[in-house]
Amino acid sequence: MKNLVQIAVILVLLTGACSKKTFERAETNKEQVSGNGKEIGAEGITGKYWKLIEINGKPVVLDESFKREPFFILRNEERRIDGHGGCNTFFGTFEIDPAAKRIKFSQMATTMMMCLNMQIEDEMKKVFEMADNYNLSSDGKYLSLNRARMAPLARFEVVYLK
Repeated sequence: MKNLVQIAVILVLLTGACSKKTFERAETNKEQVSGNGKEIGAEGITGKYWKLIEINGKPVVLDESFKREPFFILRNEERRIDGHGGCNTFFGTFEIDPAAKRIKFSQMATTMMMCLNMQIEDEMKKVFEMADNYNLSSDGKYLSLNRARMAPLARFEVVYLK
């Protein structure tokens, strides 16, 4: 019974997240970071469309079972994260300390559609739960989310639309 109540509450809260506006916001933000490739946001990682390319040391290979490519966007003004795991939309909040390259995600929630391939999405959820720091490549093209001094949990590539 407790699980049913939790699921009902989550579904009510997420109803708005499934709306067309969520997808439009993601697409709009992709357009905002297009063009010259300059960094947006004080930390160099906010305001960008980060496409998942590697998770737990394995390259991400997309097939027809994915509705969209897995990605996320950090929105600096609201300290919000929005993204897609390949099947479901997710969102939450983040705290960042750019000087120490520390990051923490919280209040993460997701839509709950069932898809054929949920492995990468499930692993991506764990990455956001575990990550406590990040590294940005010197050219600003790659971002890795890490836990302590372990190997990167996941690697992302910035996408600039032309």
